[in-house]
Amino acid sequence: MARLAAVSSATPSMQATLMRARVEQARREADQAQAYADDLRQQLQMQEQTTQQAQGRVQSLERGMQSSARPAPVVDRPSDAPVRQTTTQPTPAEPTYLNTLGAVFKAAKPILAMDLSVQQKNVVKSSLFEATNTLASTPTTPTAVTRSYAPQSGAAASSSTGSLLNQSV
Repeated sequence: MARLAAVSSATPSMQATLMRARVEQARREADQAQAYADDLRQQLQMQEQTTQQAQGRVQSLERGMQSSARPAPVVDRPSDAPVRQTTTQPTPAEPTYLNTLGAVFKAAKPILAMDLSVQQKNVVKSSLFEATNTLASTPTTPTAVTRSYAPQSGAAASSSTGSLLNQSV
């Protein structure tokens, strides 16, 4: 009998084994929940970064719009200095970034109206911003060569047109 008691105390009971299995299962579930929470935190950080970038873009566009809409700041100058009137409004021939952006988005309105997923619309919009940046960064002023030949080509076209029409072959 004493021998039986010693053997039974040395082997773990069935209840203890089940309790250990439950504890291990609970640990695995806790680890999975922690990994899921970490994944959600990472997604939240990425979305916050995207939001901050978008807000920064909005603020820069607003600053650009405000700077193009308000008059030039007054600068202190000596009383004998000539006063020049300067305007910050672009001439109609000079497209602003906002005008270019509006034109690009207006042209792409049918594409954006299509049934696209959010990711596809984001790709289209980012492409539109890139296209606007490209258009806005290209110089619109004529080059020196174009300016020097422009008067000659207009005069040459008007004088040679009449002479070509009056010639017979």
